[in-house]
Amino acid sequence: MSASTNPTVFVCGATGSQGGALARQLRELDWAVHATVRNLTSPVAQSLKAAGVHLTQGDWDDSAALASAMAGCDKLFLCLLPDFSDMNRERQQAEGIVKIAKAAGVNQVVASTSLGVFTLDEAKEQVAPDSFMAQHLAGKKGVEEAVRNGGFDHWTFLRPAFFMANFLEPKVARYPEPRDTGTWTTAMTPEAPLALIDHADIAAFAVAAFRHPARFHDRAVGLASEMLTVQETLTLLGRAAGRPLRAVFMTDEEIAEKQKNSNVFTNSQVSMRYMSKYIDMDEITSAIRPTPFRDFLEREKEGVKKTYP
Repeated sequence: MSASTNPTVFVCGATGSQGGALARQLRELDWAVHATVRNLTSPVAQSLKAAGVHLTQGDWDDSAALASAMAGCDKLFLCLLPDFSDMNRERQQAEGIVKIAKAAGVNQVVASTSLGVFTLDEAKEQVAPDSFMAQHLAGKKGVEEAVRNGGFDHWTFLRPAFFMANFLEPKVARYPEPRDTGTWTTAMTPEAPLALIDHADIAAFAVAAFRHPARFHDRAVGLASEMLTVQETLTLLGRAAGRPLRAVFMTDEEIAEKQKNSNVFTNSQVSMRYMSKYIDMDEITSAIRPTPFRDFLEREKEGVKKTYP
């Protein structure tokens, strides 16, 4: 890449929330963006194409399609989905993509994983060792290890907090209680801050990392847009939705019973009590302008109406 030429970035998951936001932000900078999609004629693929994204038909297991799509790319955004039927698959996909990226000449990787990986790094918080959640986070850490061992010049790990979009379609299917009953039964505590992230802010921070590779090299950055208590979060969501929403806090006995069954969401919520310690808002605001939850809800008001009719 010459000094006068903008970079070319391969974006994993361009049809998803993080990758889609990043692809569009990079195109606004007039950077070239490449991606693979399973269906070139889908509405989201056509939208990406209209934005100037170069699309190749294929998926993350299609080595030939990935090699073709990554040809000429300088940078890689790696954001993979867990396979809950095979907890090793995410790591394996990352290893395959990393090898193809290195062979294609990619020199910088920004990988989006999970804020919960910090708990595995320090092994101090309450994620049950043999739980589904621990396996899930091990997969995310495996993605990071694949990147770190990939031989790239620069790499950065973004570890997002709880997605604001989890309260809206289609992600709300994993957290349907507020929509369905007007309550949210949680293992959080009333005073613990809930670290919330707007997917567009993940993309914005990825852009910052791509633009300043040395500054963010070999860093794991906990990402949040705003920290609110659970009830503060539900109050804002309820106002936007036009209905009252209330937090219900589980007792220690109820949490212990849930954890016996390795409930992934209970375990994640227990660990979420401590997540604010991994967030440095000063660092975040030095790189991007985070989106308050109130502003996210206003921007996504059509999604709020669809989810809470």
